Amino acid sequence: MNTKQRHVNLLVAAMGLGFLLPVSAAEMVRVENTDTLNQALAVQTMSLSPAETGFEAMKTVTLPNGKKKVRYQQTYHGLPVFNTSVVATKSNNRNSDVFGVMAKGIAADVSTVRPALSRQEAIQVALNDYQLKQNFFSMPRPDWETAKLMVRLDENGQAQLVYMVDFLVTSDEPARPFYFIDAESGAIVKQWEGLNHHEAKGSGPGGNERTGRYVYGEDKESFAITKQGSTCIMDTSEVKSVNLNGGTSGTDAFRYNCSDSRNYNDYKQINGAYSPINDAHFYGQKIVEMYKDWLNTAPLSFKLVMRVHYKHNFENASWDGREMNFGDGGNTLYPLVDLNVSAHEVSHGFTEQNSGLIYSGQSGGINEAYSDIAGEAMEYYIRHKVDWYIGSDIMKSGKAMRYFDQPSRDGYSIDNASEYYTGINVHHSSGVFNRAYYLISNTAGWNPKKGFQAFAVANQLYWTSGATFDSAACGVTKAAKDLNYSTSDIVAAFKKVGVDASCGSVYPETDSASSGSSDSSSSSSDSSSGSSSSGSSSDDSSDDSSGQGQMLTKGQSVSDLFGPFSSMLYYGFKGDGSTTTVKISGGTGDADLYVNVDKTPSPQSFICRPQNYGNEESCKVETEAGKTYYIMIFGYRYYSGLTLSLE
Repeated sequence: MNTKQRHVNLLVAAMGLGFLLPVSAAEMVRVENTDTLNQALAVQTMSLSPAETGFEAMKTVTLPNGKKKVRYQQTYHGLPVFNTSVVATKSNNRNSDVFGVMAKGIAADVSTVRPALSRQEAIQVALNDYQLKQNFFSMPRPDWETAKLMVRLDENGQAQLVYMVDFLVTSDEPARPFYFIDAESGAIVKQWEGLNHHEAKGSGPGGNERTGRYVYGEDKESFAITKQGSTCIMDTSEVKSVNLNGGTSGTDAFRYNCSDSRNYNDYKQINGAYSPINDAHFYGQKIVEMYKDWLNTAPLSFKLVMRVHYKHNFENASWDGREMNFGDGGNTLYPLVDLNVSAHEVSHGFTEQNSGLIYSGQSGGINEAYSDIAGEAMEYYIRHKVDWYIGSDIMKSGKAMRYFDQPSRDGYSIDNASEYYTGINVHHSSGVFNRAYYLISNTAGWNPKKGFQAFAVANQLYWTSGATFDSAACGVTKAAKDLNYSTSDIVAAFKKVGVDASCGSVYPETDSASSGSSDSSSSSSDSSSGSSSSGSSSDDSSDDSSGQGQMLTKGQSVSDLFGPFSSMLYYGFKGDGSTTTVKISGGTGDADLYVNVDKTPSPQSFICRPQNYGNEESCKVETEAGKTYYIMIFGYRYYSGLTLSLE
């Protein structure tokens, strides 16, 4: 029997739905009054116990012009309030120029901050859910796990006492699931995958058959090492490089024999690259230098660890919350340690430790875009010029994975916020902010360095975890003002991609960004492509106005679809009263087909879910005239070359 029961709905998650229904008394409000911040700080200074409403200084940033900015997070009886941030200019020990967002009315929803669940119980709820969904007979032991007690406002504005749980699993497919667990009931109120992947179809790190062979210390400057006698160690005060040799675990710095003054390392040639570990170590050092030179900060709060030769035939790279992991590529990619990809992955770490952008919805697209932007900034830092391509050095064929000037050139990404829809892959929605960065950097008086500084300071100070396109663009405007750069240029560039950077809209929309909702559908469009933004190379881009993905008609097919682990790709079609067969076929990997009526499918809500192994699945649907049917293609594992058809 060729079926698989892999997606199991936890009873506790279903029970938790009832807790989202009461009318909320809490709400998110903008803070621009200096007195609001100062009074709260004064109260908590004089209080012996945590104040009901307080603010904790999370980060002090000294801008390149010497101005000091402090980023505060709101607290409720000492617990952090998720998705809140207030920024102030600090001068002579006084706050001014206050701007941010906080929650008010929490006490009406959260009567106590003493949880019914322990941290370990919350972790166990998450582990049980993950085990059921992945169909593990025995749950792999996580590399690490954390649970943080906090207050959040849900999509309806209801304040909740929750644990944010996350853990890292490196067996089989690497994953870093995040959960919000209700600290009173144990219900799972939200879950998302937080492992930040650099998805690619073809490209490679420096020093491969595409870029040509070069030698550090001759063609390029040397990289820093530690030397002990005749042993060289790739471990400095800022960067450590690790050889995993096809495995997934290990933290020991790479060592090699170096008996002469050249300290020459030729380990090792693989898949068309001449020494991925040399490239990783060099680019790691350059990333740290760029952040220090341009932003007066380190990219991470701890030493950068670059781990190469991750798994076998692994065409990916990732930030797992503690280290960078780089695969050796395969048939389509060279080893993934080029300057774009290296800076991209490290900058996921910078984002996690600053704004904490959730890796889904609009905030996920912004998260991916920031890492793309950092990769291009790195290119400018080293080469003093940019090609506006993402990952061009590691592809074995083709020009690039993604494009800044017109993101839709890749056949999947969107150029304008008006093309955004629920469920779009974050690597494709990143096109909106990527193009904005391109436009800003090419405006008179700007360059890729200045543009990167504006986005990076926004990430440090103004972006919140659930930022929307508009609220994040507002943050870039605020950052430009702090840097004494033109704010009107920022607003004009974002307007061309359908985003309002004027800070005139509600800031931000609580947690709605992480659910993928768009607030930019009425913005003006500067898109120069009619290609589909739904994950296919089809030129038919008839969009469903409800934002549920590309609408198809019977007899139509869409080819060359691909997606990573846990990705969700959406389509739709109108019922005509006849039988319609929805079919996926071809390609490699493992995708699952879901169909639902009148609303998007999910692993818990569908009218058809074949779940065969591989990519050969079909649903025969007896349609009703006038009803809308929605299709979801779920990445049970990475898949590519897939065809979706309606027959």
